Formats: sequence, structure tokens, C-alpha cells
Amino acid sequence: MSLQGLPIELVHIIAQDLDIHTLAALAQTCSSFCLVAQSLLYRRISVSAWSRNLSVVPLLAKRPDIARHVRSFYIAVDSPPTVFSAYYGLLAKAIQNMSELTSLNLLVDSGVSWVLKEACTHTSYPYLTHFTCSFPFDENVIQFLGKTPSLLELEADSIPSTFALNPLGASLPATTIPLLEHFIGSPRTARALVPGRPIKSLHLNGSALTEDDIVLLARATSPIVVLGAAINSSPVPFLEHLHRYLPHLAYLRIMTMQTMHEPPAPEFYEQVADVLASFPELSAFELSGMHWGSQQKRGDGSKRVWQSSPLSTMTQLDDNILLETHNFSFY
Repeated sequence: MSLQGLPIELVHIIAQDLDIHTLAALAQTCSSFCLVAQSLLYRRISVSAWSRNLSVVPLLAKRPDIARHVRSFYIAVDSPPTVFSAYYGLLAKAIQNMSELTSLNLLVDSGVSWVLKEACTHTSYPYLTHFTCSFPFDENVIQFLGKTPSLLELEADSIPSTFALNPLGASLPATTIPLLEHFIGSPRTARALVPGRPIKSLHLNGSALTEDDIVLLARATSPIVVLGAAINSSPVPFLEHLHRYLPHLAYLRIMTMQTMHEPPAPEFYEQVADVLASFPELSAFELSGMHWGSQQKRGDGSKRVWQSSPLSTMTQLDDNILLETHNFSFY
């Protein structure tokens, strides 16, 4: 039997083991093999100026038959911009054509969030589960999120911007991104996203997290188990506030923005250790780069004993927490 006589499904299985050059050659043999090769060649695309492949974007804009094969798309354009403004119009069209996306990363000029509005005008993204962008959380981002019902991971508003913001997210419908579990971005955006959604993991940057913010975060529909944030207040009262509203934390990283002119007194470490012991599920804690160790309390599997001074090296984390932070790590 000739290769052309094989079922197309079997050809697809065989082609998955071919390198990129062999796939390119396969695409030139016949129309049926071309479709198989294209579906693999364009499945994962990474575009950047240093890779010298910016021309992929115009191709995807002009060839929706190719763009529909893309599942993961990543683009990074340096600042100051290395492309003309018309290029972003082509990027919007390319994104519109990639309706089968599962992962989208847009690290471009923070002032061109309008590409999202144009991209989702006539297209939805039912399979998109991961979305990262360098844009502020504005109306264009909100409109795009309305077309991503399966989204699980989101990074937005992570980079300081001078562009107009929607700080309270007032136009974010309650039914948007109903499955969201992980978020990286600013506390301002977290206030709009977390209430009413099953957020489990939060890594917040750009400004300090306040006690009022914690009250809003507690309105998530599932327990928050991973939290990383900066604070301006004293750590001990803040930890006590966290325990009151987010008692199920398993991994906690805090960076205090207070200037400490002298090393903390021994009593400070004891107070922190006492508060940490009140978190029944906490297994890893970091305070301003200092990792705290703990061990299971003998005869009581529900609590840990935290040492009264931080470790200089990272303690061994629970396997589930390691998986969580590996899959959705700090940027």
C-alpha cells in the first residue's frame, strides 16, 4: 500500500514524529498531506523581532485556512516599537482568524489594546484557557474576555501604564470568564475579577494589597490557596487579617514595602510564627524573600509548627503546591 493510500488519521499520527523540515517537505507533496503538515507546523507559534519571523503575522491575517490550525500563539515586540502601526491591524486580523486557540500571549505595546476589540468583533474563542497580555485592564480587554468562556488563567494589568484605565472594572459582566482560577496582575484588577469567580491562585503586583482588598478577595466562590502580594502595612496584623478572610491559604508570599532600619526583634518572629500556626492548610510562607520552615505537629495532623526565624534556603513544599506554582508561576 502506498503512503497516499493510508487513512488520513494514520498519516497524522505518523507526521507527529517528523521534524519541522520534513513536515515542510511533506506539505509540498499533495493537498491532503499539506493539510496534515500545516496542522502540525502551525500548531504552536512564537513570534518576535529577534527570531526574525514577524512575517508570520501577515500570513495568518491573510490565510484563515492556516490560522485555524494554531492552538498556541505567542508574540513579543520590543519597546520602543519595532513595527509600524499597520502591523497591529494585521495582528488583530490574525487573532480573529485563530478561533481554535487554547493559549494566547500578547507582549506588545500596552497602548494597542484595541487589537483585542477588533479581533473579537466577529469571533469567539471557546477553547482559550490561557491568556496573557501587556495591556491595562480596559474596556477592550473586558470585551475580549467576554468571548473566552473557558478561560482558566489570566495575566493582565501587570505592567505600569499611563493609558486610561477602568480601575473598578464596572463594565465587567458577572457572567464573564466564569471558570477563571488563576490571575496575575494588579490588586486593582483583582478587585474586579475575583468576587463571584472560582479563583484559587493570585499573584499580585504593581501596588500594595490592602485589608479592604482582602475582604473583596474573600468573595471568590472557591477558597484561595495561593497568594503572592506586596503590602504597606505591618506583617503581623496583616497576616491576622488574612487568616480571618482567607483561612485556606496553602502557599503565601508577602513582600513588605515598609523600610526596616534595624533587624526585627526576636518577638517579631515569634508573633509571625504564632499567626502562621493558625492557618490549618498553610505549608509554605515567604516574607520579603525569607523562607519560613515548618513541620507537622506530632499527634495533630491539622496544624504545623512554624520556626521562629526564617530559613535561608527554600523549604520542601507540599507536592500539590509545587505543581500549582510551577504551572502558574510568578512573572
